Amino acid sequence: MNEKMDLASEMSSSINGVKHDFSAAYNQRWPHAYFRAHLSLDYVIPDRAKPVFERILAEYRRVRNRTNLKIIDIGCSYGINAALLRTNLSLDDLYAAYLEPCGPLSRLDLMEHLAFFRNRGLRYDTQFVGLDTSLRAVRYALDVGLLQVGISADLEDRELTIRESCDIAGADIIISTGCVGYVTARTFARVYKATAASRPWVVSFAMRPFSYDDIAAALQDFGLETRHVEQFRQRQRRFSTPAEQQEIATAMIKRGIEDHVERTTGYIYASCYVSSLLDEELELSSMGSQLIPPPGHLA
Repeated sequence: MNEKMDLASEMSSSINGVKHDFSAAYNQRWPHAYFRAHLSLDYVIPDRAKPVFERILAEYRRVRNRTNLKIIDIGCSYGINAALLRTNLSLDDLYAAYLEPCGPLSRLDLMEHLAFFRNRGLRYDTQFVGLDTSLRAVRYALDVGLLQVGISADLEDRELTIRESCDIAGADIIISTGCVGYVTARTFARVYKATAASRPWVVSFAMRPFSYDDIAAALQDFGLETRHVEQFRQRQRRFSTPAEQQEIATAMIKRGIEDHVERTTGYIYASCYVSSLLDEELELSSMGSQLIPPPGHLA
C-alpha cells in the first residue's frame, strides 16, 4: 500500500513539473485573465461535468429525500461550478460574457457582475461553500453572490479553524473538478471530518493519470465506498506542450491506463469518482462503475 502511494506521489510530482501553470492568472482581483488562459487551452471540464453533477444531485435528492442542498466545492476558484450549477449558463456563455469586448462581464464593475448573475435566476435550493487557496478568487465569487460562504485556506498545511469547520458542517455533497493533483487525501480528509455528521457524498473529476486511491482510502475511513464511473469520463483541456503530453502518456503507461484518447485527440481527460455510504444503493450499475477496493485489497 505504501509503495503504491509513494509511486503515485512520485508520478504526481513528475506530472506537475510539466503541467501548464495557470498561477499567474489565478489570484487576481478579476477573473478575466483566468478565463482567457483557460480558453486558450479549450478548458472545458466544468461544462462537461455539469450534467454529471446534475444527475448525481438528482440521485442524492432521491436517495436522501432532500430538496435544499449544501455543496462544498474544493478548488472553487472564481465560483465557476457554482455559476454553472445555480444557473442555466454554459461555460461558453461565461467565456463570452467575460472576454468579448462588449460582453456583460467585460467591465471591471462589481455591481454589473452581481446584477448579471442575479438576473440569470440563481437557484437558492443549491447553496455553495467554496474552498480555495486563492483569496482573491474566493472573494470575487462571494462578492458576486455565487458562493454563500468562502474559505481561503491551504488544507495541505493546516487544519480547518473552528469557524471554518462550522461553515462546512452540514454539507450534502463535496465536489471537485480540477484540484486532484494539487491537493491530496489530506485536504479531503480534513474537509470530510468537519462535515462527517451529515455523511455527504463526494464527487470528483481527477485528471488522468493522477491516482485517486489515497483519497478513496481516506474516505473509506469515514464509511464511504468509492466508485470509478467510466461512463462519466470527460474531456478536460488541450495539452499545452508536447512535453506535457509525453509526460502524461508515460505516467499512464506506468499505471496501466489505456491512453488512446489522449494520444489521438490531443486533449487531457478526467476520470469521475463517486463516494457514498456503504448501505446506499446508487443507480450507477448501468453507468460502467467500478468499485475501488478498500486499503489492503488494492490490486
